[in-house]
Amino acid sequence: MLSHQEAEILLHRYFASDTTLAEEHELRAYFRAGDVAPRLAALDPMFDYWDKAGKIIAPPARPAPVRRLQQRPAVKWLMATAAAVLLLFTANGWLDDQPGPHDLPIAAAVAQKKNPIDWSKYEVTDPEEAYRVLRSALKIASSEMNRSTRLTVQGINEMEKVLR
Repeated sequence: MLSHQEAEILLHRYFASDTTLAEEHELRAYFRAGDVAPRLAALDPMFDYWDKAGKIIAPPARPAPVRRLQQRPAVKWLMATAAAVLLLFTANGWLDDQPGPHDLPIAAAVAQKKNPIDWSKYEVTDPEEAYRVLRSALKIASSEMNRSTRLTVQGINEMEKVLR
């Protein structure tokens, strides 16, 4: 049986991981005996826990769960095909309900006329005129892009003012 002083020395070595298994068994026996020094009484629950934890037995392993039978590839293929066909029928029914170009009033009026619109007379044929049209279109696009950039910068500046 260990004395209180020997137990304290062994505890210091135990927490420094310098004890042998035999010395650890002696420490457990010292704490099991019940005559523990008052300075070491706080460690009694720890050694009591190790004794109880050593007696815990793992429950027996459960049998492996029964696996569902896997579907055959042909069944999976058939189900995927049926889903695709159902999706096509649904989309077709939905698209039939949507208005077409001839359902719009202006398009219907143009389609009913005997003389449809001749778009060729609006076509640009002169290279100089095509250049002027292109240049004006690019100028409009550039000004809109610059405007949106200015608006973005203004918005950021306003947010910075609010956040300050």
